[in-house]
Amino acid sequence: MDQNWNNGANGNSMPAPNMGMDPNAVPNNGMNTNQQPMDNPSMQQMPQQNPGPQGPQMGPPTAPNMNMGGSAPIVNQPGVAAAPVPMQQRGSKGTLVETIILVIVCLVAAGAIIVAVIFFMKYQEADTDQQSKIDAAVAEAVANEQALAAKNLEEKLKEPNLEFRGPDDYGSVSFQYPKTWSVYVEKDASDNSDYVAYFQPKKVPPISGKNSRFALRFAIYNRQYDDVAKPYIAKVKNGKMKSSNFTADSGNITGMRYEGEISSKINGTFVIFKVNDKTAILQTDSDVLLDDYESILKTLRRG
Repeated sequence: MDQNWNNGANGNSMPAPNMGMDPNAVPNNGMNTNQQPMDNPSMQQMPQQNPGPQGPQMGPPTAPNMNMGGSAPIVNQPGVAAAPVPMQQRGSKGTLVETIILVIVCLVAAGAIIVAVIFFMKYQEADTDQQSKIDAAVAEAVANEQALAAKNLEEKLKEPNLEFRGPDDYGSVSFQYPKTWSVYVEKDASDNSDYVAYFQPKKVPPISGKNSRFALRFAIYNRQYDDVAKPYIAKVKNGKMKSSNFTADSGNITGMRYEGEISSKINGTFVIFKVNDKTAILQTDSDVLLDDYESILKTLRRG
């Protein structure tokens, strides 16, 4: 049909729709949403194709099930191909991988915790050890300071020194000794014999004791120098003692100094010198008070 369709708006003519399908059809301008499309009669009158003698006759194609409710496609419907989805196998593999990852994460976390605990324990041990060393060093420093303070106090208490003087007819030998020491005179040469005195800090131990050690011994023997010095000269030759020259009082006193084995039970230091026709010995039995002994030697005088 060659008639034009006038839309009444602008006077322009539009091609008339083909109304050959249905004379009573009403054009759909898209505004009527409830109107259902009409079936095409020409589609219903299409002849079925003959598959021919070679193949089986097949019925008309069936539309696939487009149910949107979430059900799986019908796989047995003719003409529809649907790939199988092994959901159960995928879920099992995913769960296994997740489990392995979870185990690895747990192992890593456990390892990190163990390392942290070991590090903390090592740190605590090192800190404790370091603190122990610091405490020991502090204690040692305090002990050394206390010992030094005690020594300084003891030295202060020794002053002023006291003077000891022997008999006038035995040369009037004198020296200075600490006032904190005690003195005991065993023999006073009253019968023209030997003169022997012992000195010791605080209190003199028994002089008869074989194991007694004295800070200072002073003796003037009524014998010749060579007779008194003879056994010590022999010890020097045997290597049990060593000797050196000794002088004091600006050369007024001259003699020898011996160090080493004085007897089988005593190792010490002494000086021996002449006093007129007699022989004097000033001796210490130990090296503990050797500093005091050296100080006493500096004060040794005669007359």
